[in-house]
Amino acid sequence: MSDEDLTTKGVIWLANISVNDVLQKIGRNMLLFQELEYLLKHIILNGNISGYVGDFHEKRAKQVATVSTQTLGNLVGQYIYDIHADSEMDDEKFDDRDECHFSVKFRIQSDSAHFETKKLALSRLVTERNELVHHLLPHFKPASVDSCQEIARKLDAQSETVRQEIKNLKEIVKSFEEVREQLLAFFGSEEGKRLFELQFIQGSRLVGLLQEISEQVQRDDGWTLLSIAGQLLKQHAPEEIALLKPNYGHKTLKSLIIASEVFDVQEECTQNGGLRVLYRSRRT
Repeated sequence: MSDEDLTTKGVIWLANISVNDVLQKIGRNMLLFQELEYLLKHIILNGNISGYVGDFHEKRAKQVATVSTQTLGNLVGQYIYDIHADSEMDDEKFDDRDECHFSVKFRIQSDSAHFETKKLALSRLVTERNELVHHLLPHFKPASVDSCQEIARKLDAQSETVRQEIKNLKEIVKSFEEVREQLLAFFGSEEGKRLFELQFIQGSRLVGLLQEISEQVQRDDGWTLLSIAGQLLKQHAPEEIALLKPNYGHKTLKSLIIASEVFDVQEECTQNGGLRVLYRSRRT
């Protein structure tokens, strides 16, 4: 065997070692990008949960189906603009429905500089991932040791960048899970149940009508007769009165008004020695 043959075979042998190394690094980075994608989906799905009780499961299923088919680029866009906010969150608009609404929003407040830096960093990763999946082959020369080594170096640098973003996302997931556990513990407590019931009552149509009446049909001293409010409700919203006990757990309007904690209540004597109930809204 000539020296030329040995040299040729030696190059091929070295090239084969480099090719295997590159292929392993490609596979590693592909899995890292998949992990990044999985974490983004998890944060997007669990960081924005909203819906009315009646159609919550249907809406949630559609959300899961939509997010599960998103590309990495779309996921990054949703993550940046939905989670990494660089401004105050907009108030959510609700339909005029007498139904309990549940909403959880997880946000990372950041200044404009950090927002732009994060957006640029993740956008670069999307480009690198697309290059890896769709455009690596034309630049990959298996017979060239230099080519294999250069690509291997780039893949190693890429893996470090992706690993850092994965680490950041895992910290966010950890923080989110801790907050969720605290919320679940709170809403499972007696105080949490009381607060939930209070919010339901305060946001109900019946309490809203009582507030409107108290502001429109009041005496000069600001108080409204509860008997007059009751008459108006029976005339214009009889279904609300009929569902007072089933929906709100109160037998009387007076009991509901006191439980709502948005009204002041007092009693005064009538000319014939009886008592009448008055109320006024604390809303100014």
